[in-house]
Amino acid sequence: EIQTLMLQTRQHMSQTGKDLESVMHNILGLNGDDAAVIRSRLGNTLPEPTASTSGMSEITALQEQIAAMSMTTEYVHPHMQLASPMAESLQCPPFTSSGKSYEDIYEMGSSKVPLPAITPELLTSQFPDMSEADRQALEYIADPENFSHTLNADGTVISISKKRPNSIFRNNYTADTWTFISNLKYQPDGGTLPYFASHIAQYQYLLAAVSGGWVGQMPFVLIRENVINQTTLNNTEWLNGEELKTAFLNNTPNGKSTA
Repeated sequence: EIQTLMLQTRQHMSQTGKDLESVMHNILGLNGDDAAVIRSRLGNTLPEPTASTSGMSEITALQEQIAAMSMTTEYVHPHMQLASPMAESLQCPPFTSSGKSYEDIYEMGSSKVPLPAITPELLTSQFPDMSEADRQALEYIADPENFSHTLNADGTVISISKKRPNSIFRNNYTADTWTFISNLKYQPDGGTLPYFASHIAQYQYLLAAVSGGWVGQMPFVLIRENVINQTTLNNTEWLNGEELKTAFLNNTPNGKSTA
């Protein structure tokens, strides 16, 4: 998808002579404000093209920017032990126009429903083997001073950190299928946060399950969308054959299925 986007961008800029803001608007469907923000962030890395532009410098620069915005995610099923952290990193914050909040952007077109009460007793009954650290993580996520949660009628849950607004978790939960859409955990200083993404998934599951009346049911299908393991991509770039196999198996510390 990234390669397709880069190709479309280069072709559109070359054929029309339009600047990056116009291309972003046409290809990505962004409004003028959002496109302007992206243009501002990219600065002058993409030169203003003319109709005769045919080089690859624009694509190289855009590729570098997209790579910087890639994230790494590794999911742990709620029944698994939560001792090992999942690695998620987001190198660049999401783009918003000055007039829109993160909630506005992620909830457009959705039908919100009231959040159910998640009590300590419910947490204990659903996760009886959780450690004290797990309990504290779930309580941290439940605290409205730390996170805002939005539940939609279709089972989509959006959780946004109030301490680090670039940490946004958006997933969908139904009785038989869980879809992990976008999980961005922002740690600019490399520090340790008091929760893992698996804790977010546990809490979101309870919100959707209690509201939908299917608490205790586990899914038959798990779907992961838009997952990019940038570490794996970097470590295997331009490799092939036995060299690729060795690097992939021995030098990709995060999940093998996320590249």
